[in-house]
Amino acid sequence: MRKAISGVLTAIVTPFTAEGALNLPALRQQVQRQLAAGNGIFCGGTNGEFFVLNEEEKIAVARTCVEEAAGRAPVVAHIGEVSTRETRRLGQQIARLGVDAVSAIYPVVRAL
Repeated sequence: MRKAISGVLTAIVTPFTAEGALNLPALRQQVQRQLAAGNGIFCGGTNGEFFVLNEEEKIAVARTCVEEAAGRAPVVAHIGEVSTRETRRLGQQIARLGVDAVSAIYPVVRAL
């Protein structure tokens, strides 16, 4: 059965360390702040810098958000990639993490 998603979902940023690595503890804190405010989570979108994350990092962000939300609020993950094939592949991987929904914009062209 599908469940409707309602309420506010905040498009969160993806935090990085000074060295440029994902800062998953800071991401967990960010999710907790949104949950405390009564908001759901939208991760991996433009605010989440999806265009600079590799596949492993995108999965880590979504997994961290799902784990931290622990069913208390919806988590929606962006899965848009440069091709439909890559978008579908990432979407299948992200869906296995237990997100409530995915979103995708049209394929994005990256500068060389």
